[in-house]
Amino acid sequence: MKTSRTVHATLMVSAAAALLLGAGCASTPPTAEKMATAPMGTVTTYHRKSSGSLGTFDGQVVWTHAPATWQGKPVIAFGAPQAGVALHDPATFGMLASLNPAGQPLMSFDPPIDYPWPLQVGKTWTANHTVTLYPSGRTVPTKIEGKVESWGDVTVPAGTFKAFKLVWTMNGNEFETRWINPAEGLATIKRHVERPATHPQGAGVLDAELLSRVLPAK
Repeated sequence: MKTSRTVHATLMVSAAAALLLGAGCASTPPTAEKMATAPMGTVTTYHRKSSGSLGTFDGQVVWTHAPATWQGKPVIAFGAPQAGVALHDPATFGMLASLNPAGQPLMSFDPPIDYPWPLQVGKTWTANHTVTLYPSGRTVPTKIEGKVESWGDVTVPAGTFKAFKLVWTMNGNEFETRWINPAEGLATIKRHVERPATHPQGAGVLDAELLSRVLPAK
């Protein structure tokens, strides 16, 4: 009986020690100050599936990072033949404008749409923007409300990545969840967008996952 009690006590001490060591080794969610910029020529490929007002599509979308200009200033262009071009400020990574696949302006954003730097788990934000719609010439006020929900692993076809999970709403009727890793320059690892039937453009759903990222040869 004494031996049994001794073994039991030893196991309990070992278990407690393991818990303490595990707690001590647990990773603390980081703080991200800005988005690292991937080298020009980087190619990121996603699988995108969308429907309704977000467009009917099921296939690969291939984005290439390239230098460009917008209103006479240098910008970073993320261009995909299947989706058009997104123009970003090279210093802040804020999204300045979007172009259609033919290179014609679709929308611009004032101020640029950006993540709420620095990113920390639990942080909430509200941002107001004016969106210019070039085909119609109209301007539309846009309000974004979001939260940095968590930090952890996200698994996609390209592999498993550490990522911040961000959730936000746009004008209260478009809902997005996005996983990003700023330190690796991954502005999107995975995303999910939903528009209800009450959205001005109607219901729609979009899902995208990273398939691969190829850096240019040095």
